Amino acid sequence: MSTINREQIDPINWIENAISKNYLKYYDYTKFTNQEEISSGSSGKIFLTRRKDSDTVMVLKDSYNLTIKEIVNELTLLHGPIGSC
Repeated sequence: MSTINREQIDPINWIENAISKNYLKYYDYTKFTNQEEISSGSSGKIFLTRRKDSDTVMVLKDSYNLTIKEIVNELTLLHGPIGSC
């Protein structure tokens, strides 16, 4: 397995690639009900909620004013580079 240099990752390309491969999705908070805050920290809040259209239970994160680069760094720390799974 190769080592990823996080400084070399282009955040815009990373997000575009993640969206095109359906690894990353944007959800409008108005499409959810019963939002219950289950955690919060310096970068945002985590909610347990249900989708209105399917009643599917999901966990959503509301980030506080993060830059695109900060979001990409957090996601690559959690999931690795796009396509590595």
